[in-house]
Amino acid sequence: MSFRAHLEQVCRSVDGAVACSLMGMDGIEIDTHLTGEGDVADVRSLLVEYSGVLRSAREAAEAHEAGGVAEVAIATDKLLAVARQVSPEYFMVVALTPGGNLGKARYLLRVTAPKLEEEL
Repeated sequence: MSFRAHLEQVCRSVDGAVACSLMGMDGIEIDTHLTGEGDVADVRSLLVEYSGVLRSAREAAEAHEAGGVAEVAIATDKLLAVARQVSPEYFMVVALTPGGNLGKARYLLRVTAPKLEEEL
């Protein structure tokens, strides 16, 4: 299964999904599926910016010997983004409308991340 197929499957399976993306920790987008829903004009650019937040969280956890960061969520008035590390160099992120199904998004990130890691 291709990266895009996995990302599309996550979006199709989560109510309120706006986008699902596989990205490098450096903020470079590997692949993204956009649903066309939501109220944020440039979801792609926002997800690139969020990669810095994930990177900072990971560095802070390592500096304080708190272990690895498995997941980070960022909620705004218009968007909820949940990111999960796929490998040390990559993460996947799902962007949802505020009323989207966060629990299902988290579950699908957890089960899909190992599949993406196998394909990297």
